[in-house]
Amino acid sequence: TACVLAQIFSRNITMWNDATIAALNPTLTLPSVPIKVVHRVKGSSSTAGFTEYMKAACPSSWTLETGSTITWPAGTFEGQGSDGMSTFISSHEGAIGYIDAGHGHEHKLSEIALMNLDGYNLTTKEADIGAAGQVALAQVPSIIPSDPSANFAAVNLYNLPGAKTWPITMISYFYVEKDLSTMDAQAAALLLAFIKMVLSAEGQMLAEGNMFVKLPQQLLDYNNATLASLTLPANYAELTFELASALWISARKLARRTPLLVTCHSLCPTRGHVR
Repeated sequence: TACVLAQIFSRNITMWNDATIAALNPTLTLPSVPIKVVHRVKGSSSTAGFTEYMKAACPSSWTLETGSTITWPAGTFEGQGSDGMSTFISSHEGAIGYIDAGHGHEHKLSEIALMNLDGYNLTTKEADIGAAGQVALAQVPSIIPSDPSANFAAVNLYNLPGAKTWPITMISYFYVEKDLSTMDAQAAALLLAFIKMVLSAEGQMLAEGNMFVKLPQQLLDYNNATLASLTLPANYAELTFELASALWISARKLARRTPLLVTCHSLCPTRGHVR
């Protein structure tokens, strides 16, 4: 559960055979092994997502801070980036950390089953990661603003309802200027071609190949409406290119104004070998 996870990462539970963990796993014989908590070293969206979920799901047990960088309790360990986290977890008996599901599965790490808001224990392989986006859009009022140029600072997909919803789901964004009328027409065409390729069926398949989850149709429809609302240069001409080509397009970075939802991805608490 989120509360037990919060106690583990807060160092209030320090052994794998603790009575609280044993009560949730009555069919398992748990080893008397110390829990080694590993966390990211520097500012990280993974840390922000994990700590914000902890605070939302179990504020009574999560007494630490939230954000991309926090002060962790004594007795915890540091991992540099996702690869550093994976290396520590895989090489230390009793280790536990948080990492995006793609990296976790790529490195074949064990994954705990986490109870979601509806009371179902799921791993990221069993959950429907995209379901959180569908739930967010369906809520009234929606977590995701109907106006794509609105402030997205408070948007998160943590701990949403649904039998198959994974509780720590995040979305990757493109931020694009809403008014591109003064942009070079060819650059605007390249930018839009790249975005549309990423949002296409082919682009979403590439995302899945890199351990992300493709967007549900409701979010793709949201993105199409957002693209249709952009103001383009007067002499803009849309580019086309062959599907399944090896074309990669580079465009200059734009100021953050209108977000486009690119892929869903998730954080999963993973643990090392416990004998």
